[in-house]
Amino acid sequence: MTRALIYCLLFLPMVIWSQDFTSQFPYHKQTQYFDFYYLRESPRISQITRFADGFVRLVNRDFFKADFDYPIRVLVFENREQFKQFLIEQLHIPDPPNFGVYVYRYKFFATYEDSGLGTFAHEILHPLVERDLPDRPQWAMEGIPTFFEKFYGYWQNGELVAYWGYQNPWRIQQLGDNLAMLDLKTAVADTEQTQASSAVERTESSWRMVSVFLWQQGRFKRFLNLVATHDKASYPTYFEAAMEMPFAKILPLWQDYLNDVVAHHTSILLLPASTILDDQSEFNTFVQANDVPLAQPENEK
Repeated sequence: MTRALIYCLLFLPMVIWSQDFTSQFPYHKQTQYFDFYYLRESPRISQITRFADGFVRLVNRDFFKADFDYPIRVLVFENREQFKQFLIEQLHIPDPPNFGVYVYRYKFFATYEDSGLGTFAHEILHPLVERDLPDRPQWAMEGIPTFFEKFYGYWQNGELVAYWGYQNPWRIQQLGDNLAMLDLKTAVADTEQTQASSAVERTESSWRMVSVFLWQQGRFKRFLNLVATHDKASYPTYFEAAMEMPFAKILPLWQDYLNDVVAHHTSILLLPASTILDDQSEFNTFVQANDVPLAQPENEK
């Protein structure tokens, strides 16, 4: 979801909220952290609700303290067509996103059954980042949620075990031929400083590239911790503080990272959708069948 759309949803006129949107959904399920409203009974719903609660616990356990005024409301449509029709006709969004959208002011997000677990992870992160990481830099408003949209894992004793740091095929495709030339300073600079910057370098996909770079450098969790504690460690930016070096020293590492993504472009496009398996045995079979790498950076384990 673009920054423009976020702010559009943040300040929607009150008149369009005169009706109770949840009353349009015949089914309701409350979990530990969510209120789900959906249109039909479907096996996907139980998978989604289980994942959502497990994901919040995982974030709280492995990344940052996930405080919020729970529950978060979730509107789940049957398909993309219904989802987009709702956004156009009832929220008056002329160019709706394809997967999901979080409405900050009213503390709910809307999506559809087959939007993918990555969509749910992304949208769940929006309210948590807004609440728990208020000092995040502007690029991280989307850079953090987009990081969490690509993962593979399994259930173990009722908790999620997940592997992170994978490129997202459709986002790599979106960056296209500009991928190897993404300017890091432009991508992470404040919007006010980039009035004339390339639009490609100010997109969710480019911001996700920054987060995955931090992860692969073993610095993503450090970045989150520094933001949470309002500590730039005497550096001008949280990004440099996380890397513990100035931009001049980071840039060669960034270019190597971009070159590596370009070199593995074909294999990245073959990565399957984000998936959580029932147990480790099924996960191992899935990993072998799809040639999914499991190596994680030393500092991020």
